[in-house]
Amino acid sequence: MKVIGLTGGIASGKSKVASLLASWGAVVIDSDLVAHRVMERGKRVQDKILLHFGKRVFREGRIDRIVLGRIVFRHPAERKVLEAIVHPQVKRILSRRTKELERKGEPFIFLEIPLLFEVGWQKRMDEVWLVYAPPAQQIVRLHDRDHLEEKEVQRRLAAQLPWEEKLKGATRIIDNSGSWERTAYQVHALFLRLSER
Repeated sequence: MKVIGLTGGIASGKSKVASLLASWGAVVIDSDLVAHRVMERGKRVQDKILLHFGKRVFREGRIDRIVLGRIVFRHPAERKVLEAIVHPQVKRILSRRTKELERKGEPFIFLEIPLLFEVGWQKRMDEVWLVYAPPAQQIVRLHDRDHLEEKEVQRRLAAQLPWEEKLKGATRIIDNSGSWERTAYQVHALFLRLSER
């Protein structure tokens, strides 16, 4: 079974590409969704977050991801702490799910991992598909999508590896700087090539 890492910068369009692949029948696992579930349902994870970050990141007994997000993007050291708490659990779940799908005979799967290069998971992938959008477009999309202030946008962009590094490490590059039709055409061509192997 081939494991393909699907990644890109924040607001580059990787989730839209993931949805497109899923609509064609591909198995796509969203690592962000896994991380959210780990934080919502994992008592040990919640206990560690409470111990380090305190009650300020909890609302009505649940982790307030907006408050937590503000903290970790403003303080890189705090982001490292959160990653050290959450990422091992996410890795474990992704690894288990991948093995299950391999046993079922899936020819390939996509793991949508926003911070794939930042956490060094590219080494575990057979291929890395990178969804690229220029920083100016990322900024506009972040404003439109998340209604973030300029400073917050810059913090989130700064928290990720520069595009140059990601582009060097990618097996395939999906240019999402133009129309969505053009992006979908690129993804379809790559998907057909993968399906025919």
